[in-house]
Amino acid sequence: MLTVHLVGAQKTNYPWGFENHLISALEEMRCKIISTDFRQERHNLQRLLQQKADLVLVCKGEFIQPELIKSLSCPTALWYCEQIGNDTAVDYTALLRRKELEYNASAFDYVFSHDKTNLQVYKNIGCSNVYWLPCVAVNTKIHKKLDISKKYDVTFIGNQTPRRKNILIALEKYFKVFIPNIWDSIKLNEVFNESKIILNIHLSDLLNIETRIGEVLGSGSFLLTEELPCHDLLIDGEHLVQWRQGDVEDLINKISYYLIHEDEREGIAGKGRHFAIEHHSFEERMRQLLATIDFSKNKHGAKQL
Repeated sequence: MLTVHLVGAQKTNYPWGFENHLISALEEMRCKIISTDFRQERHNLQRLLQQKADLVLVCKGEFIQPELIKSLSCPTALWYCEQIGNDTAVDYTALLRRKELEYNASAFDYVFSHDKTNLQVYKNIGCSNVYWLPCVAVNTKIHKKLDISKKYDVTFIGNQTPRRKNILIALEKYFKVFIPNIWDSIKLNEVFNESKIILNIHLSDLLNIETRIGEVLGSGSFLLTEELPCHDLLIDGEHLVQWRQGDVEDLINKISYYLIHEDEREGIAGKGRHFAIEHHSFEERMRQLLATIDFSKNKHGAKQL
């Protein structure tokens, strides 16, 4: 049995935190899990990270000492799912995240980025083994189709940055947009199922791939997302629909179209759900990650998968 020590903010962000979906997937794969919330256990990390494991997998992990990471006798991996921009596009927040990464990212044996377009940024700060691992993923125990009726035409759920607020204000001139403050995964899935259209709007002007995408697709709901940075993960018009980056007029036109064309909308939602479950489950993400790791370097003699 493979032992994975998952280090993230799973208790701090319980139950909605991304790391909790990883724990569920690894348990489904019959892995043994050691779970450490690095934010709550910051002063105990030196002791906790010395527990015997075959892999230490860290989600974000800002301010974990690089010397501590290097001292561990099993392979270490960082999966970073925040937007840091790329060689041609960056903003202030992305620069701050790069500063975080410069502190300890190069100490990990493996680094996984959620965005295919920024792999070179990690290499530029000294990371050697850098891979693309999308954060678009479905927890099939939570993100699922429910037999309930639609209540809302358009729904948006997420942190309301100034950019998002401006776009939502523009939409409210034409549509009734439901904007609930919900973080519980089960309740979120219910709202997705009750909505004709779920909007995904990027936090900033940088293109991004949000975890929300997998959640919505898994629910079998129709996702209208702002343009994505990569085009080989999901097919526009088949699994979801994209609107041009920052183009509110295009967004308004597509909302109007898909509110009227129910059969087309629900057909795309259904295809998106089936494709996501087959190709983008959290179990599949963990299989991809674990297949990349060279466990022969593990001093504990980890078992091969």
